[in-house]
Order: sequence, then structure tokens, then C-alpha cells
Amino acid sequence: MSANNLLLIKAQADFAINLLSNVVFKNKPVESTIISPLSLSMALAMVYVGADGETNEEFGKLLSGGLPEKETHAYFGKLFDSYNNNKAKNYTLDVANKIFTQEGFKILEDFINLIKIYYGGQFQQLNFAKNVEAAKIINDFVEKATKNKIKDLISSDSLSSDTRLVLVNAVYFKGKWASTFNSNYTHKKVFYVNEDQTKEVEMMSKTDNFVYFENNEMPYAGDSKDEEEISMYFLLPKERFGLQKMIENLNGESLLELFNSGRKERVEVLIPKYKLESTHNLNEILQNMGLTKAFGNEANFSKITKEEPLKISKVLQKAFIEVNEKGTEAAAATGIIVIRVSAIIFIPVTNPKFIADHPFAFMLINNENEILFNGIFQG
Repeated sequence: MSANNLLLIKAQADFAINLLSNVVFKNKPVESTIISPLSLSMALAMVYVGADGETNEEFGKLLSGGLPEKETHAYFGKLFDSYNNNKAKNYTLDVANKIFTQEGFKILEDFINLIKIYYGGQFQQLNFAKNVEAAKIINDFVEKATKNKIKDLISSDSLSSDTRLVLVNAVYFKGKWASTFNSNYTHKKVFYVNEDQTKEVEMMSKTDNFVYFENNEMPYAGDSKDEEEISMYFLLPKERFGLQKMIENLNGESLLELFNSGRKERVEVLIPKYKLESTHNLNEILQNMGLTKAFGNEANFSKITKEEPLKISKVLQKAFIEVNEKGTEAAAATGIIVIRVSAIIFIPVTNPKFIADHPFAFMLINNENEILFNGIFQG
């Protein structure tokens, strides 16, 4: 793997952990959350194709740490191809990209060609003034691409005669554990939600060989991480209510070190069964992460069209995950609406136990440490 590819993976890990921290801790009380950094970054990367000037520079810093743009698109293109051409038998992973454009709106050929080359993007013209009809067409595409898990991503009132493009990325994953949990061992157990609240949750239980690591802040456990595998990792703070501190102390580099430090050990693992659905309006969060010009009248998307100035109106994502004895199912869809501008240190452990009975983070990653989904379980 090239040095720049490694830097891109680190930049994407930075993006994922920064995104998670911003999404989870911007509101109180903290709630269980699922988000897909992969879906968001791929949708943003399609917009990056059409950005120029300072707007382009902000996309580059956010998505790749400022590496050459062509390499960034080549990286995402390789991801897109690998996910849609995987021959794995123990999981399904589908990624779909589509750009809906206003009827009669002229898009530059270079933009169309690059979207098709790197992102397998399809284009479809709609009349956004007929917003109910347009929203239904977009949502039907998302629903089909996510096996009916993500519905109503785009509301009709988010579309209007000013809408010029809606860029959509949809990701669907379903996979089995390398070794399934026996449902006969699933039992009720107390989960410590916060200092003032506990609740009973369905806790799955298994003693087996897991990828395991422990340092002075957290242990983590993951399903097997073999070549061509997708792995689920659970990061549990040692302090019962130390989740925010744990996540805020992570960055892309330390996260990748964690993923690469684990070793197979026989571990007793107890993790809750859970199903989460989340909806995110990411405008403010992306601006906090450095993407400011794209949302303002100074936005430069002159590589999309020369007809009129454009800016991003909304960045929306819906995500879903279910974790049970058989495995994990997850889906996410990101929609970006573009409108015209109106004037680690090892600690030896004997017979380790991983008991997730208090808030923890989870991450679904590929064998190159690209984070497909992440989130927290708060009970």
C-alpha cells in the first residue's frame, strides 16, 4: 500500500472519530447513535469533484488531509469497486451513488465523467418544483438500495424550484459473526445508562477467540479480522461513565494503532442485542469540522456548472444497525441537496472478560481499517 493511501486511511479515521464525537456529544442527554462515515465521506467526495478554489481546498482538508485531489478520488473509486465486487460469502456489502438533477440544468461533461469513473454514479433528471413527486423518486431509490432499511431520507419540503442537484450515497451491510452467539445463553442483565439510571437489556454471551486489546483507558474486542473480512469492534471505557472522555482522547492515528494492536485471545464477551436508527442533519457539524464555504454564498462549484452559482443547502443522513446472535445488519443513506445561490501500551490479562454493561462505542471496519459505520450504545 502506498504512503499516500496510508495517509488517506488515517485522514478518514480522523474524519470518522471527529464526526462521531460531534454527532454524539452536541446534544444532552447523550443518546444511542449510529452513523456511517463511509456514506457521508463518499457523498461529500462526489461534491468535491465539482468544487473549485477555496471551497475545493476545504473539501480536500476534510476528506484527505490535503493530499492531491486525484488520489482522493482514486481511493474512493477503489473502495466503491471493491465493495460492489466482493465475493465474500459471509457478508453482503452494497454501495450505490446517484445524482438527481433539475430538468434542463446543464452540467459540465467533465463532472459527469468523473462521477461515473470514480463513483459509478448514475444521473437522473427530475422536476424539483414538483417536490412531492421528486422526493418519492429519490426515496424509492434509497429504500431499494438499502433493502428497505432506510425510508424517507428526503422530505418534500426540502426540495423546491431552487434545487439543482441532490447527491445520494446509500450503503447496506449484512454479515454473520465468524462464530455466532447461542441465543440460549442470551439473558437479561443490568446496563448502567448513566449515574442516575439503570435498565435491563438482552445480553448476548460467548466465550471464544476474539481480537482483544486492553490499555489504560479501555479494552476492546472484535470479531475475527481476516483478509476480505468486515469486522465489528466494541470499545468499552474502563470508567463506567467515561465514554465521552474515551472518544475525545481518540484520533485517527491512535484508532488505527488500536485496530492493529489486537491479538486473538480466548475472551468471555457479553454485549447487548440492539437495534438503532438515527437521523442526522449534518450542516452545522460539517461547518464545525471545517467545511464552511460550501454552505455560503461564496461557495465555488464552478466545476459542476457554468450556468449559475451553487451552494449546499442540506446534508442529511439516516442510518440503521441491528446487532443480534447471528450477526450485524446496517444501512445508511446520505443526501446532499445543492441549490442555486440567491442574490498504547499492552497490559497482560489473564482470562480476560469483556462485559459491555455500560455505554460503549462500536465500529464496523474493513480489513484496511476503513470505518463503514460507527456509533455508541447508551442503553
